[in-house]
Amino acid sequence: MKKFVTLVLMVCCLPTLVFAQQGAHGRGGPRGARNAGGGMPAIGQVIGKVMESATNKGIGYATVGVLHAKDSSVVAGVLSGENGDFTIAQLPFGQFILRVNYLGYNPVYHSFSITPKNASQDLGNFKLSPSTSLLKTVNVTANKPAYSMSIDKKVFDVSKSLTSVGGDATDVLKEVPSVNVDIDGNVTLRNGSPTIFVDGKRTTLTLDQIPAESIAKIEVITNPSAKYDAEGMSGIINIVLKKNRKPGINGSLRAGGDTRGGFNGGGNLNIYQSPFNLTMSYFLNDRKGPSSGTTTRHNIFDDSWLDQHTTGKRDGLFQIGRIGLDYFLDNRNTLSVEGSLGGGNFNSSQVLNSNYLNSGKTADSSSIANTNSKFAFNFYSGDLGYKHNFKKDGHTLTADLNLRKSTNPANGSYQSQSYDNTGKPMAGAIRQKNNTNGSSTYFVGQLDYVNPLTENAKLEAGLKTSVRNSNSTYDVFDLKAGDYVPNDYLSSDYRFDEDIYAGYVQFSDQLNKFGYQLGLRAEQYSYSGAVPSQGLTFKPESDKLGLYPSVFLTYKFTDMDQVQVNYSRRVDRPNFWQRIPYTNFSDPLNLRRGNPDLKPEYTNSFELSYNKIIGQSNFMTTLYFRNTDNNITTYTEPYNNSKDTLISYAINAKTNNSYGAEFTLQTQLTNWWNITANLNLFQTNISANVKSQDFSNSKFSGFAKLNSDMKLPADFSLQLSGNYNAPVATPQGTMKNFGSIDVGVKKDLFKKKASLTLSLSDVLNTRERESDYTIPDVFTQHSVARRASRFLRLNFTYNFGKQNFQLFRRKSNKSQQQTQQSGQDLAPEGQQF
Repeated sequence: MKKFVTLVLMVCCLPTLVFAQQGAHGRGGPRGARNAGGGMPAIGQVIGKVMESATNKGIGYATVGVLHAKDSSVVAGVLSGENGDFTIAQLPFGQFILRVNYLGYNPVYHSFSITPKNASQDLGNFKLSPSTSLLKTVNVTANKPAYSMSIDKKVFDVSKSLTSVGGDATDVLKEVPSVNVDIDGNVTLRNGSPTIFVDGKRTTLTLDQIPAESIAKIEVITNPSAKYDAEGMSGIINIVLKKNRKPGINGSLRAGGDTRGGFNGGGNLNIYQSPFNLTMSYFLNDRKGPSSGTTTRHNIFDDSWLDQHTTGKRDGLFQIGRIGLDYFLDNRNTLSVEGSLGGGNFNSSQVLNSNYLNSGKTADSSSIANTNSKFAFNFYSGDLGYKHNFKKDGHTLTADLNLRKSTNPANGSYQSQSYDNTGKPMAGAIRQKNNTNGSSTYFVGQLDYVNPLTENAKLEAGLKTSVRNSNSTYDVFDLKAGDYVPNDYLSSDYRFDEDIYAGYVQFSDQLNKFGYQLGLRAEQYSYSGAVPSQGLTFKPESDKLGLYPSVFLTYKFTDMDQVQVNYSRRVDRPNFWQRIPYTNFSDPLNLRRGNPDLKPEYTNSFELSYNKIIGQSNFMTTLYFRNTDNNITTYTEPYNNSKDTLISYAINAKTNNSYGAEFTLQTQLTNWWNITANLNLFQTNISANVKSQDFSNSKFSGFAKLNSDMKLPADFSLQLSGNYNAPVATPQGTMKNFGSIDVGVKKDLFKKKASLTLSLSDVLNTRERESDYTIPDVFTQHSVARRASRFLRLNFTYNFGKQNFQLFRRKSNKSQQQTQQSGQDLAPEGQQF
C-alpha cells in the first residue's frame, strides 16, 4: 500500500517538479544563470527533516516546495529521503516560503530568506500532524525490498540481510542474484570472473576481510561501460560501504558468536556537525573453519588406485579500524580524507591420509602427511578525495588518491611418513619447515569529469593511474642429521610490477524514447616479473595500448517498460598467484604451480535486456553472449610422469564461448512479504591445447536463487535464502551440482534501538565442492571438499544517539514554531505544491 501511495505522490508531484525546474532554469538559459533577483547567482541551499509529530520518526517521500514570498510561484521542489531528510540547492537570493506536505497530514509552512551572508541554512525539523479527514481512507504500510533492478545495474540492500549478520562480504554475496560463491570464497558472476570494487575503486582487500556490517549495498554491473575499469570477464561487483549523512551524534555497537567457536564484535561512531562529517569504525572477527575432503583416483595406465582422506581446520583473527572525515568547504566543494589500519593471523593444519591400491583394490602401501602453517597480514591505507560541484546541476569534477601497503609474513612445517602393506614405517620420511615474507604496495590516482551539455545529453571523461609492486620470498628447509638445511630446489623468490594507465570518454543522449551511450576506454598495461635468486625475468609480449569500446542503446516504451542492447570489450589479466613460478608442495600428491607465461584473456560481451514493472513487481530478462580468447583456466597433469602425484597450473585455452538467459523477478506479495527469484541458464563451450594435445568440453548448465523477506508481528523479521547450482563444464571434466538453504530471524528491541539476530547457515548441510577430472589414457579422479558450513550465529546490535538531532541548528524550537506560524499566515489560501 505504501508503494502505491508513494507512486500517487510522485505522479501528483511530477507537474510541479517540472515547473520547478523551469522556474529554476528560466527561459533564457541554464539553471543558475538567471533568477528573479535580477541576475544574482543561485547558490543558496537549505536542509531540514520531515517528521511525524506523534512518533518523531522521519517521513519519506514528503513533498517539500520552495515558493516565492511575493506571489507564491514555485521556485524548486524535492521529495524527502526515506529518513525524512531533504536538501534544496541552487536557490537565488530573496524571500521564500517553504511548504511541506504529505498525503494524510496537515501541511506546514515556514518563511526564510537567502542572503549573501546566510546562503546556506539548516531549517530544522518539520513535524507533521495527521489529518483526521484523510486518515480515514489511507492506511500506509510497506516492507521495502532488499533487491532493486534497473536496466544497467542491480542493487542489493545489505540492511535487509539477516543471514549475513556477523559475517563478511562473502556471506553477503551468497544472497545476491546472479552471483555465486563457492566454499573457498571464490566469486563468479554468470559463471565468469568479475572485478571486485569497494566504493567504486579496485581493492587489495579480500572479501573475508570486509565485515558485513560495514557494507551498505552491493551493486552488480554485468556489462560495465567505458567509465569503469576494463578488467573483469563478467563485469563488476561494487561493494558500497556505509557512510554517515545524518546530523548529530549517532552510532552502534555489536557483538556475536557462532557454534563453531568463532566470535565477532565492533562498533561505529558518526559525528556530523556542519561543515564536518566524522566517521569511525572498528571490527573484530574470530572464525573457526573445520574442513574435510576425499579424493579417489584411478591410474589407467597401470590400473592402480589412490584413496585420500583429509581433515583440517583454519582458525583466524582479523581486525580493521577506519576513520574518515568529510569537510564541506562550501556548498560546491568537499574534501574527504579516510584512513584504514588492519591485520590478522590465521593458523591452519591438515592431516592427509593416502592409501595406494593395486588393480585388485588391495593395499600396497599408505602414507600420512601433516601440514601446519601460520599466516599473518598487516595493512594500512589512505584515501584523499575532492569533489567540486559547478553551478549547473550534475556538472562535477572529482579527484581521488589512494595508497595501500601490506605485509604478509608466514611460516609452516610439513611431515610425511610412508608405511608398507603391513603398517610398518618405510625409509624416506620427510621433515620440512618453510618461511615466507611478502609485501605489496598499491597506488591509484583518478580524475573524473561530468558535464550535462543539455537536459538529456551528457559528456563524461576521466583519467586513471594504477601502480602495483609486490614481492615474495619462499624458503624451504629439510631436517637432516638434526639440523634444518636449505632446500634450494623447493625455495624461490619472486617480484612483479604492474602499471595501468587509462583514460576514457563517454557521451550519452536521449532522443524522445530512444537513448544511447557511446564510450571508449584506453588502457596501457605494463607487467614485469622476476626471480632475483635465479636471475630470471618475465615480461609478456602483450604490453601494448588496449582499446575497450562500449555501446548502450535503450528504447523506453514507457517509464515502466524498456529494452536495452549493449556491448563492451573487456580484459582479465593473470593475478600474482597464477603467475608466480614456484611450486607449492603443501599437498605432496596434489601440487600447484604458477605460470609466468600466462597471457591476459579478452572478452566481447553482448546483452539484450528487457525490464517491465507491473504494479509492485519488477521483472527483467536478459539474453547474453560472451566470447573469450586466451581463456584462463586450470589444467592438471601427472607430475614428472608420476603415477600418484598431480600438478595443477593455469593455462590459456583457445576459446570459451558462453551464452545464456537470465530471469529475475522482484515482487511484493503483500505489504509484509517480498521475494526475489533469479534463474540463470547458460551453455559453455571450452577448447584448449596443451603440449600439442587438444581438449574440449561443452555443457548446458544453470543456477537458481530465491530470497524471501518477511516483516512479522511483534517486530520480528524472517529471511529465507536458497540456491541451486547445476553441473558446470571445465576443460578436463565437470564441477558437480550443489545447493544450500540459509535462514535468519531478527527481533527489534527497545523501540528499535537494538536488535537480536539468529541465523542458521546451510540448513541441510549440503554446501560442498564436488568435481570429476579426466586425462584420457592417464587417469580419472573424483574429489569432494567440504567446510563446516552448517552453524548457528547469534548477534546483538545496539544503536545509540538521536539520529534526527541537529547539532548545528541555529534557532530554537520555540522560534522555529513562531516562524512556521508566520509562514502559515503568509501562505495564500488554497495554494498547492
